[in-house]
Amino acid sequence: MSAAQNIPWEHRAIGAEEVGQILGLAPRTVLETVACRPDFPIRLTMRPATWVAGEVVEWRDRNRAGLPKGRKR
Repeated sequence: MSAAQNIPWEHRAIGAEEVGQILGLAPRTVLETVACRPDFPIRLTMRPATWVAGEVVEWRDRNRAGLPKGRKR
């Protein structure tokens, strides 16, 4: 078992793709519209942009009504 597998999911670093899946948005929308909000969790790294998974989920739960609407595919 690798060290990364021992880290609980909510403490793992996730990128824009995973954040988009959590929020129901495209990664580009995450980077251009959501991540720049002052109340969005602080990035762990800039390139590639990563955030703590649990902080993103908590933010989503607090801000569900204010999220941009994802496109229907």
